Amino acid sequence: MTSEATMQPDELKELRKALGLSQQEFADALGVSRVLVGQMERGQAPIERRTALAARYLAEHPDAALADDR
Repeated sequence: MTSEATMQPDELKELRKALGLSQQEFADALGVSRVLVGQMERGQAPIERRTALAARYLAEHPDAALADDR
């Protein structure tokens, strides 16, 4: 696994905060629950590869986090 596909809990939390999103908004953008976001940020749940990749995508394309579901 490459470093691009892994993420540490503090990195996930910092990324979310840098985007100015609440846990719920971040969860909605990632397609996961708010509870899971909190667990991942505290290191209580693993951060899956797809979640790490999606979070990094949002960091590079912040407008994607605000896009309406269509």
